[in-house]
Amino acid sequence: MTVIIKRVWAMPNPATFTIPPIKSLLNRYVGDGKGWIDPFAGNNSPAEFTNDLNPKTKATYHLEANEFCKRFAKFSMIGAIFDPPYSLRQAKECYDGFGSNYHLISPTNQFYSKIKDTLSLLVKPGGYAICCGWNSQGFGKKRGFQLIEILLVCHGRGHNDTIVTVERRMNNIL
Repeated sequence: MTVIIKRVWAMPNPATFTIPPIKSLLNRYVGDGKGWIDPFAGNNSPAEFTNDLNPKTKATYHLEANEFCKRFAKFSMIGAIFDPPYSLRQAKECYDGFGSNYHLISPTNQFYSKIKDTLSLLVKPGGYAICCGWNSQGFGKKRGFQLIEILLVCHGRGHNDTIVTVERRMNNIL
């Protein structure tokens, strides 16, 4: 299978889903959001089932991400959106004061992997996982996903690119 790779430029925005090329990609895959889940939704997620630890957001739930994901049945979702804080500093800025264990979020621990393990089990075969961050790791083959698209969004000097991966669930492993 061929992987589509596209690089574009757009102004940075802490509301990831409002960045025009990312919003366009989400519109293509997520559509009206029915059957999609987002454990780090913020205020602009197109997903039907939304969660964000910050109670001031528009998300339906305000739980720890893994706790939220465990409320849903295995293989019950068309797709999952994974847009967590990209760094410990971002996690602290987003969730300090909301009871979060933000100190557990770092690239060197299991925080992201554990949520991806739980979240990946919710996506039906043929469904999608869309991950945003500063890397292109996505959910990966070990969780039963195959990479189909990468969107690199350059934000200019002094800003990290936002990397969006789109993967398709190939089987029911895990």
